[in-house]
Amino acid sequence: MLIIEHTVETSASPAAIWEIWQDVIGWNTWDHGIEYSTINGPFETGATGTIKPKGGPLVHTKLTQVEPLKRFVDEAKLPLTRILVTHTLKKSGAKTFVTHRIEMQGLLAFFFAFVIGRNMKKNLPQEMASLVKKAEAAR
Repeated sequence: MLIIEHTVETSASPAAIWEIWQDVIGWNTWDHGIEYSTINGPFETGATGTIKPKGGPLVHTKLTQVEPLKRFVDEAKLPLTRILVTHTLKKSGAKTFVTHRIEMQGLLAFFFAFVIGRNMKKNLPQEMASLVKKAEAAR
């Protein structure tokens, strides 16, 4: 199993971050490792979609939990491995704390941790900084 977690602090409201998260088609505007992403239907539990990483194969995803303005979890399946990404918002005073947690589980998690996990860990802080910058600029 591999777990990668990163938290950033922002002055942007949870609503501003949530608006960006719901815009699945626009994820590549702040996550520069994504060529494109899609969603089939509204941003709610059970919705499915795709993510096309730059230089990687198309990945099918599913929103397994959606709690508006608080968190959502998306799941992708690779051969004998699941990738769960939990996106969480916590408000404290004038600050919002945004956390992304990536978990790889399954028999081949060690393989995918080596193949793609290193880049995910390296790129996550930059992606989240870009997300926060976009939310702060939207004010």
